[in-house]
Amino acid sequence: MPAKNLILTSQDDLASMNIREKILSMEDWRKVDVFQGFPVYENERFYLVHIKGPKIHAEHVDEEIRRRLGIDFDTIIVASKHRSASGMKSLTVHPIGNWGIAEAGGQDRCVVPTNPYLMTQALRILKKYKFGDYNVSFEATHHGPYLETKTFFIEIGSTEEEWRDDRAGEVIAKTILEAEEMRYPALLGFGGGHYVPRITDIALKYRVSVGHMVPRYAVEKIDEDIVRRACENSFCQGAYIHKKGLKGPERSKVREILERVGIKIYESRELEEL
Repeated sequence: MPAKNLILTSQDDLASMNIREKILSMEDWRKVDVFQGFPVYENERFYLVHIKGPKIHAEHVDEEIRRRLGIDFDTIIVASKHRSASGMKSLTVHPIGNWGIAEAGGQDRCVVPTNPYLMTQALRILKKYKFGDYNVSFEATHHGPYLETKTFFIEIGSTEEEWRDDRAGEVIAKTILEAEEMRYPALLGFGGGHYVPRITDIALKYRVSVGHMVPRYAVEKIDEDIVRRACENSFCQGAYIHKKGLKGPERSKVREILERVGIKIYESRELEEL
């Protein structure tokens, strides 16, 4: 029987508590333990663990959960709020880690393992349930915590109004509970802004899975070593470059790194449509 996945929520986050409440209402759960003073729940496919403090600074929480609760799990799905200066209404998913200096949890120049098959399918389900003027997209790899377990964040953005939105909480909860791994070839993504729109479009249109994503603003920080580790940590079988999302010298740098590391670059015409 495959290992269960772990849903992680936190008390310091209105969106996270909203999503947790909806998840608990949607399926039958058994209280099996206590962690950081909060009940731990289990059902046939998931553990649900709640923590006190900021999730992006919950360094090694996977190790602590395994040690204190005596459980094992395959992937951590972190239900969270998203904050942006624009205040855009959004439903997003993204892997975690830092291409450069760790300014919001995690470790410098370190990307955390992720599950491209489950994360990309979560994006597709979010798109299916999209409502109102919420935007559905990936976000590029960013922030902590440092973990050694496959992890991705799924988020409601970007203001308190959206974090408390019952419908948004329900959509995220349904997505988490419905998503299953679709083992399409996993690709690294390069180029574009923080919401990597072209890479999001590729994931929604083609039979691919997307792992770690390097936005244009982070290209100056990458080298062969971190790209190789990003590939290993997201099971990549190739890469996709958003050409218009990079300037000429940036495209050249990415291509040279991928060629030296031995990662095939895919064009959209080589991909199979869903």
